[in-house]
Amino acid sequence: MVALLALLAVFALVAMLVDRLDDEPATLVADGSTSDGGADPDDGDGAPTGPLEGTFLVSGSSTVFPIVQQQAEEFTEIETGVAIAVEGPGSGDGAKKFCAGEVPIANASRLYKDEEIEVCEANGIEFIEIRRGIDGITVITSPDNDAVDCLSFNDLYALISEEAFEFDDWSDANALTAQWGGTQFEGLPLDVFGPGEESGTFDSFGEVVIEAVAEGKTGLDPEAREFVTTIRPDYTSSPDDNVILEGISASRYSIGWVGFAFAEEAAEAGRARMLAVSKEDGGTCVSPTAETIASAGFPIARFLYTYVNAEAAEDDPAVAAFVDYMMSDTGLESVSAVGYVDLPEADQLRARAVWTNRVTGRAWE
Repeated sequence: MVALLALLAVFALVAMLVDRLDDEPATLVADGSTSDGGADPDDGDGAPTGPLEGTFLVSGSSTVFPIVQQQAEEFTEIETGVAIAVEGPGSGDGAKKFCAGEVPIANASRLYKDEEIEVCEANGIEFIEIRRGIDGITVITSPDNDAVDCLSFNDLYALISEEAFEFDDWSDANALTAQWGGTQFEGLPLDVFGPGEESGTFDSFGEVVIEAVAEGKTGLDPEAREFVTTIRPDYTSSPDDNVILEGISASRYSIGWVGFAFAEEAAEAGRARMLAVSKEDGGTCVSPTAETIASAGFPIARFLYTYVNAEAAEDDPAVAAFVDYMMSDTGLESVSAVGYVDLPEADQLRARAVWTNRVTGRAWE
């Protein structure tokens, strides 16, 4: 009889507990366990994990800007307590702010230079270097320019390198190209537009095109004559791609260079025409498309990057959550949505591992 009464008491206790659980839904907490529906769930360390709050600035590359701008808009629609401003003054200017500790995240259309890394190190800034996507630097002209369809690296050198200083007619380049039996251009007014020295697109164009010619990678002999590695200083420059495109559109025989996404959008709007490019004189002319850039068939392709301050990612949940979103499947859709090219699967897995494991310092070559 005593045993029966004890058993009935257990049943009554279980029923009471079930009623309580029905009244108070369980809440999933950070470690995957459950707690009752208290007002201040915590992450296991006693810190509140309520709605995210925070305000921060993302600076850097104008090329990467549209990717991160779209991601920021999407993220802040979900996390309404977070405000993110995104600006695009250029990779170099972004690096200055980032390495001074002024911004927790900065974008770049190239890897940070050694001297920029040295500034970060001197200021105690540990960084996480994340590869984001692929871009093709696109050579553009006015949609009304019917005099040119394809240019070689050697042509571009003759028109845009420092050896082309004060050239204001396409035919001015003929004295240079004649030295290697290259293209002879018509006598047409030449206006050059491009990003300024603060831009990663400026740096990348110089490294990929001008330096390739100077190093003998385009069929010319650097021992037969001296080549420069710099871009002419007398062109119309701007950190704003839209300003560059306005200049291109307004000058019939213009030439310039911007990131693929901006060039493609301008071409579709009838504001510019994208030119095919060959690495060598007489080589295969390749037009910039998402497919040719992804396959590296287009010769002026480069990777895009985001730099994250490791301490900010640790101390500011809003910063960490935003980068989590950037690297999520949904966030990564922004890369192709704004006109750039997704990373190959192996690179994408590696980029995610760099972020997930908070790998600091140089992660890519």
